[in-house]
Amino acid sequence: MNNHLEAVLKEKRSLRQRLLKTTCEENLPIEAVYHRYMVHLLELAVTFIERLENHLETIRNIPHLDENLRKMSMALAKMDMLVTETEELAENILKWREQQKEISSCIPKILAEENYLHKHDVIKPSLPFTSKVHVQTINSK
Repeated sequence: MNNHLEAVLKEKRSLRQRLLKTTCEENLPIEAVYHRYMVHLLELAVTFIERLENHLETIRNIPHLDENLRKMSMALAKMDMLVTETEELAENILKWREQQKEISSCIPKILAEENYLHKHDVIKPSLPFTSKVHVQTINSK
């Protein structure tokens, strides 16, 4: 290990030059102390590039912001009207159910009264399913 460290110290100057030397002129010569900052900077750049389309779309929509707010306000007003109509319909349905319950509770009473009246000959039963036309043709013959 000592031999290796001695070799590194002897070649310190050549190693430093090699680290600073650009490869195919694609790398920037950055001192080693700044490498961690460059890594962080590159992460930020990649994140920005990934979100660039969203940022551009946001900027494009800024002139249309007033129109979009107006549309949202109109949609909210329509939704409020629909909620009011739905509440009214719900109230009407509940009233209708109450009426149906009252009617269904009265039917047995009506039937009982009708049977009572028929038994005591208060109401004369009429012939079912006779029409005026049929009766007239029979009488005219």
